[in-house]
Amino acid sequence: MFIVVNTITAPAPALQAMVENFRRAAPEMRQFSGFLGLEVWQGDGSLKAVSRWTSREAFQEYPRSEVFRRHHRGMGGEQALRAAHITFYEGEVMA
Repeated sequence: MFIVVNTITAPAPALQAMVENFRRAAPEMRQFSGFLGLEVWQGDGSLKAVSRWTSREAFQEYPRSEVFRRHHRGMGGEQALRAAHITFYEGEVMA
């Protein structure tokens, strides 16, 4: 499994608005064949958007898509990924 964690730090009202944006955007992500799920974690003055994919290759289809552009106000994948604080992980479900 490939995991993408986008950490966003902002004032509380802005973080709450972002949670709503993620909530609206999440259903469209289901169209990507390797998409496994999206979680939003809040705490410590930040928000973490955690998406799970079957592989790195499956994830890479998302930032290349028009769906991504809509979710990121017209910003392309390369530009948005450079501007964000993103960490990538390889993972495995154990239980």
